[in-house]
Amino acid sequence: MTTEREGLLKKVRALLAKTMESGCTEGEALAALDRAQAMMAAYAITEDELTLTKEEKAVLRREPPGAEDLHRIKWYLLSAVSRFCNCEGWREGRRDGKALVFCGLPSDADFATWLLDTLTRFVQAELVEHLCDVVPSKGERREVIRSFVIGCTDRISERLVELCEQRKAAAASNTNARALVVVKDQAIKAKMDELGIRLCMSSGTCGARADSSYRAGHNAGGRASFGRPVSGRNATLRLR
Repeated sequence: MTTEREGLLKKVRALLAKTMESGCTEGEALAALDRAQAMMAAYAITEDELTLTKEEKAVLRREPPGAEDLHRIKWYLLSAVSRFCNCEGWREGRRDGKALVFCGLPSDADFATWLLDTLTRFVQAELVEHLCDVVPSKGERREVIRSFVIGCTDRISERLVELCEQRKAAAASNTNARALVVVKDQAIKAKMDELGIRLCMSSGTCGARADSSYRAGHNAGGRASFGRPVSGRNATLRLR
């Protein structure tokens, strides 16, 4: 990013820092916020740009020891969530099991961790409803669960990839957006090179499936939403 752009970002950050908590009156804080939002709109400044500094480095976010991945839901979603959140993701071995890892800038890695957990809970909740509807026999239950989970995670992954492609197309004509992507990619590569991490391709899901449960899961995956938790006063869930 150019020095001129960095100076502009610095001004917006300074305006956003003028809050009542920092000693401003309510009127001063609101006026600063209005001007910051006006500048963001006029210069097409994104929140990602504001949170990124030249010195910021990529980090690793690992699951805590003993974390479970029931029915491999997280594993099936890992690749698409990583891509959507501008991270690299993989599974590393541990004595007490496999742990999922994200590498990215802190805000992206935190979002990826949160989104993966949120989507996993969504799939599990939808699976409960499906099992209540079909009431499979003990002998059928394992395949019904597997097929539903694969269908649901397949559809969620498809939608995440579609959103990534839309974002990529929009960024193609935006110099600042392209520069931001380059900065993030370089930070991730630097971190992985530092740690000597090399990723290899893994195979996807395969094998026989219960078609009706797969279709039900696929339909359920179409109802998932992808948001980013926004911290602070009057926090909301921003949908993408």
